Amino acid sequence: MSAILGAIAGNAFSHVRDSLDSLGAAPPQVLLLEGGTEAQRLDAALYWACRANCPDAERDGSPCLDCPTCRQTAAWENLDVAAYDGRISNTQDQAEPGPIRALNIDNVRELKSTLKDPPHARFRVTLLMGIENNRSGAANALLKVLEEPSKGNLFVLLCPQRQQLLPTLVSRSLCLTLPWPDPEAVTPELLELQAEIAHFLETGRDFFNKTGSKGFDQEQAFVAVMAVHKGLIRILAGTAGNSPLDQTLARLSPAGLMQLGRWIGEANQALQAMVTPARVTEAFLANVYVLLHDGQQQAAVPGKRARS
Repeated sequence: MSAILGAIAGNAFSHVRDSLDSLGAAPPQVLLLEGGTEAQRLDAALYWACRANCPDAERDGSPCLDCPTCRQTAAWENLDVAAYDGRISNTQDQAEPGPIRALNIDNVRELKSTLKDPPHARFRVTLLMGIENNRSGAANALLKVLEEPSKGNLFVLLCPQRQQLLPTLVSRSLCLTLPWPDPEAVTPELLELQAEIAHFLETGRDFFNKTGSKGFDQEQAFVAVMAVHKGLIRILAGTAGNSPLDQTLARLSPAGLMQLGRWIGEANQALQAMVTPARVTEAFLANVYVLLHDGQQQAAVPGKRARS
């Protein structure tokens, strides 16, 4: 397999590539990719775009991943590939516009106008991410777009778990689940961190001494969020262990687990946007603490520094 789209290049994803190849014979208008990591879901979506338009795909049943069409797709240079993310703010979209645009009303209107024109190749493929984090009228406008199928247009929804999306979106989609990240892959340092997080979630104490230290950086913040994410994955997969963090998170209701998944995505997005790591981590854990102890209370505002 070509070196491009490396996140899904391994044998563990051969069935995902095979499934996408098979679907290419009669592409569904809306494909939902769940599971995996964010990078894996994104590469799977781009593989699907390659399968849709690679000149060799109709003959061979799979994209070559080496022709100009495939390489342009993987590099975000293909005019028939567009992407929108509900986690990108309007301010960020205007200040630093990139290949992935904000999922807002203006961009959805522009998308609807574009969909009226024929694609340059066989299909126009539109990737939609962070829909579970979008609270604006763009979500309703997007739903109307998906309700009005137009020839030559394919949509890909990307999310960690389908349960985070509106049932109406899921019902319109063909769902494909990527291999879940290994929730058991933990180091002794991560086990210790999980115990410290569990202690904070039970007591509301001590962990902010760590985030308040001068050396707490972005990498440590990502690891803290990942520790909670691994616990969530174990619970969703039915393999929760006896660790303090697993036992604590397992008390959340199904709706609470969905909310936790949203906050994990928001925290990772904030860290990628270079928001102060301590503030992101503190707000994230404070939100989870409130959810565990009083789901009716006002959750902490992301980016605001909480205090234990």
